[in-house]
Amino acid sequence: WLDIQPSDRIAEDRVFSQVSGFWGALNGVYTELLSSNLYGGFLTVQGVEVMAQRYNVSQNQETFYNLSQYAFTQEQVKLRLESYWNEAYKQILECNNILENAEVRHGEVLNDKQYNLIRAEALALRGFLHFDLLRMFGEYDKLDSKYGMIIRETPPTSDDVYKARSTVQQTYDFILKDIEYAISNAPDFTSSDFASKMAAKALKVKVLFYMGKYSEALEAANTFIGDGERALVAPYSAVFTDFSNQELIYTRGFAGTDEVKYQATRVQAYYNEGKWGPTESFMELVGDDPRKTVILKNGVGDVFGPQQTIRKASNAEGTMPTYLMRYSEIYMMKAECEARTGKGDPLATLNALRSGHGLPAITGVTDILQTIYQEWILEMGFENGHEWYATWRMGVDQLLETNRAVAEKMATAADPELYKANLPYKRIYPIPSSEINA
Repeated sequence: WLDIQPSDRIAEDRVFSQVSGFWGALNGVYTELLSSNLYGGFLTVQGVEVMAQRYNVSQNQETFYNLSQYAFTQEQVKLRLESYWNEAYKQILECNNILENAEVRHGEVLNDKQYNLIRAEALALRGFLHFDLLRMFGEYDKLDSKYGMIIRETPPTSDDVYKARSTVQQTYDFILKDIEYAISNAPDFTSSDFASKMAAKALKVKVLFYMGKYSEALEAANTFIGDGERALVAPYSAVFTDFSNQELIYTRGFAGTDEVKYQATRVQAYYNEGKWGPTESFMELVGDDPRKTVILKNGVGDVFGPQQTIRKASNAEGTMPTYLMRYSEIYMMKAECEARTGKGDPLATLNALRSGHGLPAITGVTDILQTIYQEWILEMGFENGHEWYATWRMGVDQLLETNRAVAEKMATAADPELYKANLPYKRIYPIPSSEINA
């Protein structure tokens, strides 16, 4: 990625000589977030969902089958991971280019209000991208780990082109610094299409949650809910049919002329156009849950094959929205924080969420964390990798129950216990060799 230059670099002086150039550059980042290597595919309905065992991938689909088995050294898998890495850092580079030019042109082109707003949106996007990179390529759940991310705070120069990883704690500190600035200076919420103060507050809850700071995340979630800026929507299907509903916090749709170029790839991502279908373990979990008809639909016509496909974001308008943060996620994190800290009533929180969607209450719970895990999959599936990370929070035994092919490999391994002991390392992608060898 070090060789990638911002698309506007040649005309940089001209682009940033007026306020509209800054907003145009920001819109360019928003658009590119929908690329198939980022949230238009790999990070929402493709790569992470394949690893979470939502797809019954056939062996003749070599790349995704190997990804589902965590075969990260397979050449095509390495190329897919490299594509994600490069695209994420390219957009971080674009954010840093905006930030650098905002500093240079503060007072000349940008007044104080414009300067703060533009910086806040760019920092919110940069923090968001660094966070997902950390979840993929770092030991995000170990604050004392040295395996954080390569932090890019400015466009690279000859002095800092080659950078080592920061620690996980340093990476989180950097991300939270960006988020705090956005909370203070980002625009008030007007549309879920763009970064806002509210979206930054929601992202802070999420970052604290993934840090394992459950008490702090619980406090932040309670504050967010108490602010009353968002509301749960009934029925559950309305979340995915009304793109202006009160549940949405940060989303992207393929509505504009720039975004539509990525729409075909997103259609293909849905269970490979209906040619793969869902896994047996996923269908067992879905069972007769009332959300089933919202999550899945039968493949029909020339576009989809005969297997079931994802209904959630296949809306009538054809904008194929990508749900990156919505209000239900705050409730889910609150419930899990309550369960892990012993503070509050996690079942009551889950049932408040379900009631808000017009769903019946859960009763007869014997294992609250297992119940929460199942709700993560049913409530938040196919949105931003929630199931993959929820599986790892439950532990390796949950992974083996979900990924039956891997469980079979372990049973026939020369040393099954060693095989099992090494599985937790599979929650982390290897940094691309092109970066290491740069």
